[in-house]
Amino acid sequence: MTPSAKLSLLAATTALLSTPVFAQDSGFRDCLQGIKAEATRQGVPAAVADKAFQGLTPDQKVVDLDGRQPEFSLTYARYVGGTVTPDRIAKGQQRMAQHRTLLDALQREYGVPPQYIMAFWGIETNYGTFMGDFRVVRSVATLACMTRRTVFFSNETVQALRILNMNHLTSEQMRGSWAGAMGNMQFMPSTFTKWAVDRDGNGRIDIWNSLPDAFASAANFLRGIGFKPGLPSSDEVFLPKDFPLDQADSTVEKPVKAWAAMGVKKAGGGALPASDEPASILLPAGFRGPAFIIYPNFKAVMNWNRSTLYALSVGILARQIAGGPGVQQAAPNDDQPISRDTVIDIQNRLARLGLYKDDTDGLLGPKTRSALRLFQQQTSLPADGHPSAETVRRLQAQ
Repeated sequence: MTPSAKLSLLAATTALLSTPVFAQDSGFRDCLQGIKAEATRQGVPAAVADKAFQGLTPDQKVVDLDGRQPEFSLTYARYVGGTVTPDRIAKGQQRMAQHRTLLDALQREYGVPPQYIMAFWGIETNYGTFMGDFRVVRSVATLACMTRRTVFFSNETVQALRILNMNHLTSEQMRGSWAGAMGNMQFMPSTFTKWAVDRDGNGRIDIWNSLPDAFASAANFLRGIGFKPGLPSSDEVFLPKDFPLDQADSTVEKPVKAWAAMGVKKAGGGALPASDEPASILLPAGFRGPAFIIYPNFKAVMNWNRSTLYALSVGILARQIAGGPGVQQAAPNDDQPISRDTVIDIQNRLARLGLYKDDTDGLLGPKTRSALRLFQQQTSLPADGHPSAETVRRLQAQ
């Protein structure tokens, strides 16, 4: 093949992997051929890809689920209340006792406490009771070829083919969520190929049916994304009355000792750890709700799932599985979910005031909260960056 022909083939493959293909079956087949080309470049035999893609059609249910945007942003109380339940705590304690020998061995090897592996297991699949029943190859191929997230899911499809080539299981056996998350810990294919471990030593990695493989893979993944022995991911804290609310932000980091010197204490009155590790203060329900100090391991948990409320739930559940107390400060009962349209309206109003300069995406991210904090400071409201009913009312009255 001439150099120019090679360049043309590369350009065609790149175009297939970077442009979404819609509707026609021929377009879907062309997209799969582009993915196959990349998979074979990464060492997957063509026969493996051909077998996985034989008769494959897009899954319309996956397309529909991908297109659904949540109408409301869940509040801290609703998210954590639905995630950290008495039943999930009790089952986590039972499972931890049942698998204590294995979990203790994994802690010695990877530095991840058993309660954290149990917390992830409980939140991801309710301790393996629901791992999803979508065919993973079909799901990720559909998302690669029929949605706007082409590059990400093209790679996930390639990694799924690599797993098949490892002969860990068949395409029919490889099942998971509609978005391709698999097994007890809901690993994406790319997470599997990088971090999954054959703990039981039978020559194949099975995160669906082998708990040693599933737990060791989770521990290996957590260590790989930054989880270190020592401090937990978070602790509930009580703030002094004169605490500057503009300091309660994930972008503001101080040594744990510095927060203690400011009068921050563990909920219940205990002292914070005597540590120089960087930490931040979060107020997920505003200044009237609970406060948390987040340690470096919180960032590792966020690398598993980018949701702040998810990461807080992991820490809260892990602490209670280990026998610690629940959250002592209740969230305000008038804290209600906010619709995406309302968040867009908030962002537009903040932008007109010159306080917000990012996309109006309807998401309550750090930039939106920082802009809200500036507005609150200008209007003599408690500057916690939280879209309370009073803050939204004042903003809409501007």
